[in-house]
Amino acid sequence: MTLKLSLCTTGFKEWDIEEIINWLLPLQADVKGLELWNKHIERFQEKHGPLDKLAKLLENNDLQIPSISGYTTFSKLWNQKEHQNEINQARKLLDMAHQLNCPLIRTFAGHIASRNASPEQWSETATELNKLGQMADLYGVDVAIEIHYDSFADNLEAIQKLLEDIDHPRIKLIFDGANLYVDQLNPKEVLESIFPHVSHVHLKNYHYNHKERYKNKPAPIFSGDVDNIRLLEELRKRNYTGFVSLEYFGQEGMPNLLASLEQWKQQLAY
Repeated sequence: MTLKLSLCTTGFKEWDIEEIINWLLPLQADVKGLELWNKHIERFQEKHGPLDKLAKLLENNDLQIPSISGYTTFSKLWNQKEHQNEINQARKLLDMAHQLNCPLIRTFAGHIASRNASPEQWSETATELNKLGQMADLYGVDVAIEIHYDSFADNLEAIQKLLEDIDHPRIKLIFDGANLYVDQLNPKEVLESIFPHVSHVHLKNYHYNHKERYKNKPAPIFSGDVDNIRLLEELRKRNYTGFVSLEYFGQEGMPNLLASLEQWKQQLAY
């Protein structure tokens, strides 16, 4: 089974969508989607107007949108203004997704590690994410919580409890093995346990310094410390039908992204 490859445009913050697509054209045989950063969409709207123009641009280039990425956490309820801004942003993302025929939007759950969350913080965030699921249902769009260190979705037990407490069918997961490996967790074990909830996957790699995170060095997808080949084999074995998005940032992002695309072509294009 061939997995579908996409790119996270969050790594191209200074570029416009048109520039990303033009850069992508020679790679089109492998890349089938763009996971769009919400600011890229807003910038497109400022320049070109309605989103049907963006939908047409992507369709003309045979690109799908597996996810739209915002930056919400729903864990800062003490700051009413910020919390309302997150609700407004989520509603805007859901509307964008509906118009662009995109199946889900990305959120985070919490802004601190799960072990540091108070029972009240945890409960409030789960309640707000349930409300978000209800809102998403109006748009026919899912909400995917990204598995991420220093969030409420940072280990298997926390992820399982979070899903149980939110208890809404629109709430899904974005699996990210590299984010789990930051805390020296076994990504494959987590994937095996939560796979039914996974709607999208992020793929990247690092050479890790577990004592000093800021010294982590990005690496191509099959050259770092995370065994991404095993993770992709597990996805294939379980007949995963979603997208896998390459996610790289910063000055070292582009060379590692290009190397990752070459590795994907060599090892997985069958």
